[in-house]
Amino acid sequence: MQTLTLRRWLSSVSLLMVLSLITVFLSMLFGSDALRPREIISAFLARVTGNDVSEVTRTILFQIRLPRILLAAIAGGSLAAAGGMFQAILKNPLADAYILGISSGAALGVVVSLFVPVNPGIYGFTPASIMAFAGALVTLYIVYRISIVGGKVPPHTILLSGVMINAIIFALILFLTSVVDSSHLYRVFFWLLGYLSSPNYTALTMVALFSFIGMAILLMHSRSLNILTMGDEEAETLGIDVESVKRRVFIAGALLVASAVAICGPIGFVGIMVPHAVRLLVGYDYRLVLPVSFMGGGIFLMLADTFARTAASPVEIPVGIITSLAGGPFFLYLLRKKRIV
Repeated sequence: MQTLTLRRWLSSVSLLMVLSLITVFLSMLFGSDALRPREIISAFLARVTGNDVSEVTRTILFQIRLPRILLAAIAGGSLAAAGGMFQAILKNPLADAYILGISSGAALGVVVSLFVPVNPGIYGFTPASIMAFAGALVTLYIVYRISIVGGKVPPHTILLSGVMINAIIFALILFLTSVVDSSHLYRVFFWLLGYLSSPNYTALTMVALFSFIGMAILLMHSRSLNILTMGDEEAETLGIDVESVKRRVFIAGALLVASAVAICGPIGFVGIMVPHAVRLLVGYDYRLVLPVSFMGGGIFLMLADTFARTAASPVEIPVGIITSLAGGPFFLYLLRKKRIV
């Protein structure tokens, strides 16, 4: 493994930050109403200086397009970073929020919200988003608790538990959607495909806050993740409290995934593809893999969403379909490799 120096860390992160900003700018150009680069630059300068800008440009850019792009960056980054963490802990490159049932738990929360009278929403979140967040957290807690064997959580046990919980949740979703009011069925179905809308800035701020907290916890334990990849026994001999670290990073992963799927729906394969590609590019040091995965996931989802809202304009394709079309072949590629890392 290549030694990680401060210079290498800064250069890698700085490069991804520049690429992220370029992707944000390019994504703002495309949509049902295309904008020219000069219009975007002028709008931002006018925003800073207090000058006037056309109402149409201001609405398209600052109320519709920019919030959606920023949401894609945060959600994609959260899913990718969480996927990288799950793969490190479970020592399986195919592990992500889907396998552990977190995304399915969030989906179940949305369906349940149609039957339970709740508040109109708080801090910009809709009742469906609140229930999705709760469903994701509760699902991970259940998977974690039933996976404990002798006070420990073996990787293969939590994987099997996640698969079984996934099957149960999927059956519950099918049952509830079969009895739900037909007027809600299309909305639920569209959300289950993974769909990015334009959130208000309050909701966007809350998603960013949960994402920041989750990433901060992961980065604090990045050295421990490096050691855990060698095996639980080796980590214990080196003084790592394995189960304590696992609990903390699982909570961080739940925050990351829940904040993303609560507002975007279950978007698949980002958590598998991006961390794997990042490890091939920068190595296996999670002090670098995690931040690069976060920014790489954001770039990937921004590009996927830009394609989703322009490929068949004015009709929008759910971004979950785009990520699945890209991730399905990648998943099969990993399965067919003789050596999966």
